Amino acid sequence: MKRASYHTTLKELVSHELLPNKYLKDIPRSNIHRWRNDDYQRYVGSDINQIADKHTELIQTLNHYPRMFIAYGHLVKTLVQITSQLSDYSHVIRNAKTEIVNAIDKSKGIISIEKAVQVFNISKSTFHTWVIDVKLQCSKSYFKKCNSIYSNQVTPMEVKAAKAALMNPRNLHWPIKSIHFEGIKDGSLTISLNTIYKINKLLAIRKTRSVVKKKKRHPKGIRATLPNRIWHTDITVVKAINNKKYYVYFVIDNFSRKILSYAVKEAVSGLVTKGVLEEAYLKAKAITINLNVTLIVDGGPENNNIVIDNFISRSEINIQKLVALRDINFSNSMIERVNRVFKYRYLFPKSPRDLKHLKRILKYFIDDYNNRRPHGQLDGLTPDQAWIGLKPTKKETMKVLTLAREKRLAYNRENKCNKCLK
Repeated sequence: MKRASYHTTLKELVSHELLPNKYLKDIPRSNIHRWRNDDYQRYVGSDINQIADKHTELIQTLNHYPRMFIAYGHLVKTLVQITSQLSDYSHVIRNAKTEIVNAIDKSKGIISIEKAVQVFNISKSTFHTWVIDVKLQCSKSYFKKCNSIYSNQVTPMEVKAAKAALMNPRNLHWPIKSIHFEGIKDGSLTISLNTIYKINKLLAIRKTRSVVKKKKRHPKGIRATLPNRIWHTDITVVKAINNKKYYVYFVIDNFSRKILSYAVKEAVSGLVTKGVLEEAYLKAKAITINLNVTLIVDGGPENNNIVIDNFISRSEINIQKLVALRDINFSNSMIERVNRVFKYRYLFPKSPRDLKHLKRILKYFIDDYNNRRPHGQLDGLTPDQAWIGLKPTKKETMKVLTLAREKRLAYNRENKCNKCLK
């Protein structure tokens, strides 16, 4: 059998491990081993071959790059799949849109836009929107968004009005929803509720919860269809700076959320509960014909005693008492919510020193809550307005917002910067 001869180039390729496997399988392993371990410097002309070695190294490097890029691609793809499942992923990506637009812009001609956007798990249309936001920053817009493209965006005057309303010291303890209702009512605001929330977030005026956990959905609580049909009563405990505990008694109307009566004492007593109930009943009787009230209480001794039982059993008193979660499947959460509003929005920021100071805070809270602050659950009415039978003016609100939109469109079309005009 004739012995096979091999070209020197073939030996060099084996030495540098560049020969494809389909050729290697036809060469004896002893030859491959010898060529890989041979000292080629001992051959005459090896110095000339160093030039070829440089080219071989380049080929070797270039041959490695495609595999390296594929490996990195798999790593990046895996990272995107993992991070995109995070709850705040879209928020983080959106905040980095300038960097993303610039990065994709630099890769043009090498990587297609369709492939580039997949790295960040965004759509092509989202990318093009971000390009407009980044490249066309309008000097006539408060938030630097192109007036030509975003012609319905809020005007600088509307942003300033929203900022003034949110920073008004008189209403800092109000929720944003109440501030919005008040602004629409007095004409100082002409934007939607969603818009004022966005403005607050963008300008970081008020602290908001950065992460909102998905709440468990509970059945809707007990609801009255008219004032003075269902009431709630409860006690909340307050500790003052003087280290004394005080007990605040509330009676509220379910339909209007109005606080009908209240008291603050240094002890828990059925007599005090009876007193606030009697006061509420006399107020309600003055505006309600055939008054008949269902009273929701918790299981505390201040609500379940002979004093209360004797009071509601009187012939001239039409009150049926029900203990929450015992006589009915509903909790007393509505009045517990009022307790939290009182404490966190009115009481704690003032740190009551003693009973006198607590009474002053409580008096302000009752007036502000009942008569001044529009209630979010009452479509902008105050509890007192809802209690006397007034109806919310939703149509008027829609008229204000519709007219404001028309004016906004006209303003933004007339006020364009040089970039918008191109």
